[in-house]
Amino acid sequence: MGIFRDEQTRLLQQNGTENIEFFVYDNEGNAKTTLKQSKDVLKQIPSNLAPINSDLIVEYIRPLRDAIKTTQTKTMSLINKNPNFRYNTFNWNITASKAVIAIPSGVYSRVNPISGVYCLYQSALVVVPFNSSTQERTTHMLKNIVSDTRINSGKDLEISWNYRVETLPGIGAVGVHQYMSLGLDSTNNGTINKMYDFEENRFRAECSDCGEDDSAIAFTDNRFFKKIDFTQFNSWNKYTTVIQTNLLASDTNPHIEFKLFAMSASGNFGAAAFFDGVSISEKLSTKTRLHTRRRGNQFKIIDGSVTEANDNVTGEYKQAETLLSNEIDLADIHSIQGTFTRKDRPLDVFNTNTLDKCVLQEVINDYRLPIKQYEGSFYKDDADVVPIYFYHKLWINFGTTVLQEPVSAMIDSLEYDVKQNQYRIVMHLPNQDDDIASFDLYKFE
Repeated sequence: MGIFRDEQTRLLQQNGTENIEFFVYDNEGNAKTTLKQSKDVLKQIPSNLAPINSDLIVEYIRPLRDAIKTTQTKTMSLINKNPNFRYNTFNWNITASKAVIAIPSGVYSRVNPISGVYCLYQSALVVVPFNSSTQERTTHMLKNIVSDTRINSGKDLEISWNYRVETLPGIGAVGVHQYMSLGLDSTNNGTINKMYDFEENRFRAECSDCGEDDSAIAFTDNRFFKKIDFTQFNSWNKYTTVIQTNLLASDTNPHIEFKLFAMSASGNFGAAAFFDGVSISEKLSTKTRLHTRRRGNQFKIIDGSVTEANDNVTGEYKQAETLLSNEIDLADIHSIQGTFTRKDRPLDVFNTNTLDKCVLQEVINDYRLPIKQYEGSFYKDDADVVPIYFYHKLWINFGTTVLQEPVSAMIDSLEYDVKQNQYRIVMHLPNQDDDIASFDLYKFE
């Protein structure tokens, strides 16, 4: 305790204000004439908020050893757009002679889409006789827009779609199958220069003599097409395949082209097919991430384990589980971009941190010693029409002879009775002295 808190007390006693600075924009994102503005967020107890019901209590909370943040993310990150055809052909290239987007119940009353309203509808399966040398894999039925579908090397791709093969009552289909292929535009110049080799599980280019026994390799070879056989009819099913994407250094801006060809059958008696939820997703590293900021920085080895030395503090603070984080995979839609530091710590300019670390460090700082937490009911008794909110700071100031806290309190939780203009508030006194020594631990599940 020292310089920071002493200065905060002096300024509170001298000015009776606490101002926050912010930038103001209109609803179109244009800067206001006065861009940088400030607002006094200090409210004093009892002059602005009068205690009522004689229920104001104070509790001393034990110091913390750990401040813990749990981030729950999805295991897959969707990278293609419009997977359920809600926006018609947006982000898709569909060959009209092969399939159309339709409302399935308008074709078969018993068929409903997996989600939304629309599906991709193939009105008749292509008949390809057994042992035919000609397969349905020349002209695509469906493919994505390459320039909108960037991938990252080292992250497995999961390609999946829901399908339903609809047959006439009592009549089936024989040898139902479908082909897919994957092309790679490795520099995003609009040209597919590699295809995925399903035999060797890698992307490779065409060549005149790089195959077995110096043979040529062409993108029309069997190795570049994956055949999927179907045996379930008249109900929705899902097909999923995982693709490895360990690319070369020369693949500087990789974009993928997924082609799905029309469904075929060796014998077809009026069968049709529906497709929905066609998705291309990247597999993320982990689903649950536990980030613990632990007090201290000295260790000793006891029975082969690393243990905190010279510290008998055991308290834990667990934040509510969240989706947002500055430390998760950048491809995750919940990722907070950028690096962070704190304005009141000038030396941090040379030691930027993640937002997660900064927040957890502040929690550790507040709870370095037994912390004062107040709880009580209050009546707002001032001319300000703005209700109390979490950005407000509350200074308990009954005068130096009764009770005057050295710093204003931060609100932890509040309940607001609008009709009665009454608040139920839980708040604590923060500690903004120099950072207490701490380090990070991570656990992934």
